[in-house]
Amino acid sequence: MTAHDDALSERDCWELLATVSVGRLALSVRALPMILPVQYHLDGRRLAVCLGHHGLPERALDETIVAFAADSIDPVTRSGWSVQVQGRSVIPRGRRIDTACDWPSPAAQVVEIEPGKISGHRMHLCPFIDTLLAGPP
Repeated sequence: MTAHDDALSERDCWELLATVSVGRLALSVRALPMILPVQYHLDGRRLAVCLGHHGLPERALDETIVAFAADSIDPVTRSGWSVQVQGRSVIPRGRRIDTACDWPSPAAQVVEIEPGKISGHRMHLCPFIDTLLAGPP
């Protein structure tokens, strides 16, 4: 994907995040980097992220700095957007709703991300990669 200096405003980033519900969470687990596909819900400017079946240790999730990304590519126009959030992850406690997402695993957890920084840009798929995918030169 090429970077055409198509930076998105903060407002655009939040609006675009509200249009999809799947992203990736990047965090450190036992001193190793990990990127997980996750489902999320945007509530104002706070993300509720379901970790699904990953079963991560609580210390990797509570009061730690994480990164989150979501994007969308239109296969027809071969363009789209990507938004990245850096912030603090918090295990929600004392909520009036059940925060366990027990499908498909009872060990699944929900964490919230309190955003510190958000940024994004428009993307255009790279013609060079398209050529390589098309076959031998």
